[in-house]
Amino acid sequence: MKHPWSPQHFRGEARKAGRPEGVIEAAVSAASAIKRTHPDLPVIFTLHHLAHLAEVSADDLQQVAFRKLDAYRVFRVKKRGVAGMIPAPPRRYRTICVPQPFLMQVQRWIAQNILNLIEPHPASFAFTPGRDLVGAAARHLGSRWLVKMDVRHFFESISEPQVYRVFRSLGYGALLSFQMARICTRLPSRLASLGRGKAGLPYRRHEPGHLPQGAPTSPMLANLTMDTLDRRLTTLAQSEGWTYTRYADDLAFSRTDGASRPTAMRLAKRVAHQLDLVGLTHHREKTSVVPPGARKVLLGVLVDGDRPRLTRAFRNNVETHLFALTSESIGPSAHRQKRGFASTIGMRRHIEGLIAFAHQVNPSYAAKLYVRLNTVDWSR
Repeated sequence: MKHPWSPQHFRGEARKAGRPEGVIEAAVSAASAIKRTHPDLPVIFTLHHLAHLAEVSADDLQQVAFRKLDAYRVFRVKKRGVAGMIPAPPRRYRTICVPQPFLMQVQRWIAQNILNLIEPHPASFAFTPGRDLVGAAARHLGSRWLVKMDVRHFFESISEPQVYRVFRSLGYGALLSFQMARICTRLPSRLASLGRGKAGLPYRRHEPGHLPQGAPTSPMLANLTMDTLDRRLTTLAQSEGWTYTRYADDLAFSRTDGASRPTAMRLAKRVAHQLDLVGLTHHREKTSVVPPGARKVLLGVLVDGDRPRLTRAFRNNVETHLFALTSESIGPSAHRQKRGFASTIGMRRHIEGLIAFAHQVNPSYAAKLYVRLNTVDWSR
């Protein structure tokens, strides 16, 4: 969304309103700093100005910015495993933080009007219009060697100061950048639930927050805070003959020529060191080196051919679901109980998600799955 701004018009209206000349010029200077970064960024002077633009209460935003209010509903969901993984991974959970309506509204406004305008590094493929999982996987087609790494607690590892620096880099003032960083982050749960002090503020309020998974701003902010890391890893990979991509917290490196396992492990160690430098921790158990001749699966799709393909395990899984759902002798209710889903609607959403994933990789195959899904009698 474009946000045109004219210093001449602003000066004229401000003078009509009787604003001091020094205040006017300071405002013009602040606006110019923002517009130099990107001409379509909105000019925002204060937290009250942001509240007006997003049509929310400035008092509510101040409550969040001063950490007087933990405006999130927090719950856990099971992490989705990879279909056909053997052995099956242990059941784990992720913490989801859903903002209250007023905070959701301002975060969506920031995401749509500010963050979506900034192009992340070319190696980043998640949470960006025009880039997707298939595009990330396609960069590694035909590779002989593949190194896969994972960042532990990705969103929670991105801190409030890092978010502050993103907004400052876009030209916004120091105080406003601090306040927007507070609006887009949350204290760790162990602190957010603490009692209040005499001044009405939580104890240890000086401790910085982190990106909450579930906030509309978190995906784009995660990408933008990773820009330095993406540049470093791209340079590192290119210097050693590898191709690098990042899809959220999944890092991938590949090469089409000869290498060796020690060479690949040396790369993984250097990458882990770069992660340490920016405050991230790699998931040792999820680091893998795939040599020539081995099946290469990246982000759930096969990349060992001339195009990304769905794995046989994935296709067997989704087709088994559809067979059971459409079977006269089984049906949704019995299948839900056998597979351990808490509800039929939860099972339905899960299967719809699987088919949506298939659509990214193979639209014609997914179309056939949708046809079968539409024949299911969910009342059985």
